[in-house]
Amino acid sequence: MSELRDWILAPISVVGVFLVAGLAGSFIGHQSGIWDLPVAGFCAAFAVVLTAYFAWSRHKFRAACIALLAGAFVAWIFIEPWWYPETERYGDLAYQTTHLPFLVTLAGGFLGLLIAFVLRSRAGT
Repeated sequence: MSELRDWILAPISVVGVFLVAGLAGSFIGHQSGIWDLPVAGFCAAFAVVLTAYFAWSRHKFRAACIALLAGAFVAWIFIEPWWYPETERYGDLAYQTTHLPFLVTLAGGFLGLLIAFVLRSRAGT
C-alpha cells in the first residue's frame, strides 16, 4: 500500500513544490533586482530534487536522481538557450543567447542531490 501511495502522492507533491518554489524564486529574484529566471530555476530544481527524496518511502536517492534527470531534460527543452534581458546590468548583451539560466537551474538540482546524498549517508541506507 505504501508504494501505491508513493506513486499517487509523490508526483503531485513534486509538481506542487515545483510551482511554489519557482514562483517564490521568481518573486525573490525580482524583488532583489536580479534576473528572476535563473533564481526561479535554481529554487525549483533544488526543491523538486529534495521533495522527490522525501516523498518516496523506498528508493529515496534513486527518486531524487530521476527527478534531477527529468528536470534537466524539461529545463533543456524550455530554457535552453535563453536570452539576456534588456536591462542596464547586461548592456550590450541584451537579447543575446545565454546558457546561464539552464546552468543555474542544474546547479540547484545538483545541490539538492548533494544534500540528498548526505542525508542518505547519515541514514545508512
